[in-house]
Amino acid sequence: MRLNILFVFFSFSAFSQNITNSLNGYYVNANKNDLYSSFYFDGKGHAIINDAFQAEYFQKDNKLFVFPDKSVFILKVDQNKLKGESSWVKKSTFKKSTVPTFEELVLFASNIVDAKLLYEYYKLNFTDGTDEINFSLFENEEDYLEKTTYLCNQGLTAACGAQFGIMYMHAMGGFKNLLGDGDTNQQYSFKENTELESLAKKMISLGDIKGYSLLGSYYYAIGNEEKAMETYQQGLEQGDQNSAAIILETELQKMIDEEVETEMK
Repeated sequence: MRLNILFVFFSFSAFSQNITNSLNGYYVNANKNDLYSSFYFDGKGHAIINDAFQAEYFQKDNKLFVFPDKSVFILKVDQNKLKGESSWVKKSTFKKSTVPTFEELVLFASNIVDAKLLYEYYKLNFTDGTDEINFSLFENEEDYLEKTTYLCNQGLTAACGAQFGIMYMHAMGGFKNLLGDGDTNQQYSFKENTELESLAKKMISLGDIKGYSLLGSYYYAIGNEEKAMETYQQGLEQGDQNSAAIILETELQKMIDEEVETEMK
C-alpha cells in the first residue's frame, strides 16, 4: 500500500510538469578563467563536464539541473545559451558551439536517465528550485531510504547510489560513528553484505559506471583488496573518474611509502 501511495505521489508531481532531458549539444564557457569550461549533453540525460567528468541532468521549463556528483548546477536555458544561477556556476554563461575534436575518446554513460524520476530524486536532496541541501535524510532517514529504494527499483541509478551510501554508513556504525560522536571504544568490523554488493552490481548492469567505484569500496571494506583493485581497474577502463582517482591515489601512496622505507634503511 505504501509503495502504491508513493507511485501516485511521484506520478502526479512529475508528470504534471514539463520535465525533459532532451537538451543536447556542446556548450562552452565564455569566461576561460572559470572553473567549469564546458558542458556536453547527449539529449538523453547524460552530460560531460570539462570534457572529462560524467554527470546527469534534467530540464524543468527553462531551468536546467546538472548533477556532477553530490551537488547540483542550475542554469537558465536562454536560446543557445546557458546562464548559471546556482553557486558553482553563478554569473557564468555557456554558449552553444560545435563539438570539438577530442584528443581522447569521450563517451557518454549508457544507463537510462528518466528525467521525471531524476527530478523527484533532486527534490529529496535539495530545496526545489535551488541548490540548497535538503536535510530530509537526517530528519527522517527511514522515509528517505524508502523513497530512494523505490526510485532505484524504477531504474534510477543515482538513487541506487544513494541507497548504497546509506547502507554503507550503517555498516560502518552509522552517522554518529562517522562524525565522531559514537562510542569511541566500540570497534566496527565491516562484514560481507550481499545486498550492498548487489546494489553496486545493479548499477553496473544498468550501464552506470559509477557502480565500479562503489563495488570496489565494498570489496576494500571487507578486506578483499585484490578484488577491490581489479574492480577499480575495470571502472577506469570504462571511464569511471572515481575509480581512476582511487587508483591514482593508491599508486601515489605506494610511491611515498617506498620512498620512506628507502630513507629508513
